[in-house]
Amino acid sequence: MTPTIGIIGLGNAGQALAQALSANYKLHLYDVAPGRGEQAATRCALPPIVAASAALCASAVDVLLLSLPAPEASLSVAREIAGVVRPGTLVVETSTVRPEDIEDLHAVVSPGGATVIDAAVIGGVHKLGAGTGVFLVGPSESDAGTAAPVLRSIAEEIFFLNGRGDGMRAKLVANAVSHTAYVLLVEAGALAVKQNIPLDVFYRLMERESGLLRPLTHRFAERLRNADFQGGMSTINARKDSGLILDTARALGVPLFAIAATHGVYEIAVGEGLGEQDYASLGWLWEKWVGIDFADRVQGERER
Repeated sequence: MTPTIGIIGLGNAGQALAQALSANYKLHLYDVAPGRGEQAATRCALPPIVAASAALCASAVDVLLLSLPAPEASLSVAREIAGVVRPGTLVVETSTVRPEDIEDLHAVVSPGGATVIDAAVIGGVHKLGAGTGVFLVGPSESDAGTAAPVLRSIAEEIFFLNGRGDGMRAKLVANAVSHTAYVLLVEAGALAVKQNIPLDVFYRLMERESGLLRPLTHRFAERLRNADFQGGMSTINARKDSGLILDTARALGVPLFAIAATHGVYEIAVGEGLGEQDYASLGWLWEKWVGIDFADRVQGERER
């Protein structure tokens, strides 16, 4: 039987979810802002039911997606719907929250027989609305139950992980990389402009496989994960280059934050005896500091 889907929270992401899901599912929609439900309905392929309250929306569906602006909003909704959700209802948190917030939501609605899972969204709202989003789902596919085919119907790619909250953990790590990489690019771009290097040249250098992708595809995926640190560019040479750009930045008056912080890691690595190894060996520092092994990993399930 085709499940009935509810969406609470109809901002940009919530409306995109409604647009994508409406092609295949009967929808119940709710947002606290007057008129937003009707606005979302105009984007739907099949007319949804716009509920008058979160409780009415939740009581009528099998799978309920939350797309709300803050963890506090999700928790408030959970308290409102706790007494009315049907036993077996799957509540899917799609907003970016802490893993602990997922557990808090589950504690509120589970006494009535509902289950909370997390399905963090990667990529822009446009792709989500087009049904080509990417989801990081906390539990395994079997534990995601009815939510798995629902999400798969609007996804380009799905990663099923190991347990509740893991989708949010993966999303926060991925966002940390994106946000830090942007600061790094702005710093490096400022250095380029200050030295009259054309930005299109800088962009092309970063776009090339030898640019931004190389640390991921070669040093992380090939060298670190296989503990292969022989040959390549030595840590001591990488430290030399890092020091040279810091000297250049000081002379030009260009403030650096991300680049300056990374230089300290190269200093530590050389001090730890990694100077003659490829600088992918920096990963060994974190293995030592936090007691992990990059080669000993568990891969999540992935659906295309």
